Parts: sequence; structure tokens; C-alpha cells
Amino acid sequence: MTIIEESKPRLLLSSVFAGVIFLLLPSVSLEFRLLAAWDGGVLCFLALVGLMMINANAEKTRDSIQNKDVDHLAIFLLVVFISFSSLFVISGVLAKHKDTFSPEVALCIVAVLCSWLLMHTVFALHYATCYYRKPDFESEAEYTEYIGGLSFSSGEAPDYLDFMYFTFTLGMTSQTSDTALVTSAMRRLALGHTIISFFFYSVIMALTVSIISGLI
Repeated sequence: MTIIEESKPRLLLSSVFAGVIFLLLPSVSLEFRLLAAWDGGVLCFLALVGLMMINANAEKTRDSIQNKDVDHLAIFLLVVFISFSSLFVISGVLAKHKDTFSPEVALCIVAVLCSWLLMHTVFALHYATCYYRKPDFESEAEYTEYIGGLSFSSGEAPDYLDFMYFTFTLGMTSQTSDTALVTSAMRRLALGHTIISFFFYSVIMALTVSIISGLI
């Protein structure tokens, strides 16, 4: 089963969960329902992906990616676009409720955190796909020595959690720690990641100032 085939049930289940939340809250405002559905759906997806990552060693990580579906890039770009665009929707809700700490504002705070986690998690999956998108290795030596754009200091084959470590380090500090970028393609991907992260944090800072100023 490919990584995209594995992701489709998670995306579907998360979407259904978000829809159920939306339908179960008929008596509250539309803003509250939409925010609650977004938060619930994203948290569901992150939990399912987290379980997959925890249970996957390096070999399972590689095997789940080797024959990935061709629409991985489309899904990756779509999720990143949605998570980034959600911040502008959140900005509109906060502008409407800027004078009080309403339930909508509380859900907006959770939604910002969910969008941030979703974006970096999807980037981690994409880094893993870019790293392992080669034919199966013929020997353990080739498997260990292969460098698909990243060089991990341990010298061991990376699993999903290694890519999460690299992604969140790069996203939070705009630099790598003990993992080197060794190909032009991976450096371009990291460049796009850091640029998106910069604008993401800029919007988060603006939202934070807006929330605090509204409470003073």
C-alpha cells in the first residue's frame, strides 16, 4: 500500500469526523461550528498520522513510500495551501470578536495551533517521500549509505520521526541542526518551507497582538 493510499483513509475519516462535529452543533453560530469542525478534523488527522509514524521504523517508512502514488505532490500542495489559508479565515473571525474573549476566539487559538502542526507534519511526510522515492535497495549497505537529499548525523536510515525532527527544527529556527541538505532539490524544498514558515509566523504574531490588544 502506498503512502497516498494509506493517507486517503485518514483524510476521509478526518473529514467525516469534522462533518459530524459541524452537524452536532446546530444551535451555535456558524463561525463556532466551522472552527470546531476544522479543529476536530485536523486533530483527528494528526492523531492518525502520529500513530502511523510511531509504529513505523526506518524499513517500514521506506517501504510505505517506495511506490508512492503520483498525486502525492498535489495532496501536499493542497494541504499546505488550506492550512495557510485558514489563518486568513481566523483573522476575519478575530476581527469580529476582538473586544472579548469569546468561545470563537478560544477556538481560533486552537485553530492556529492546529494549522501550524498540520503544515509542518505534511512537510515532514513530503521530505520523507522525497528522500525515499528511489527503487528498492539491493543490499543493506546501499540502504544505509543512500542519501536522498538529506544526511542524518547518526548514519542510520531515517524513519518518520527523524523527518519530523528535521522539519520542526527547520520550521521553528529557519536552520538545520545536525542534518545536512546535500542536493539542490532538497535545498529548494527547504527554502520554500522556510519562506512559508516565515509568513506563517508573521501572521501568528499579528493574530497574537490582535488577541492581546482586544483583551486589554
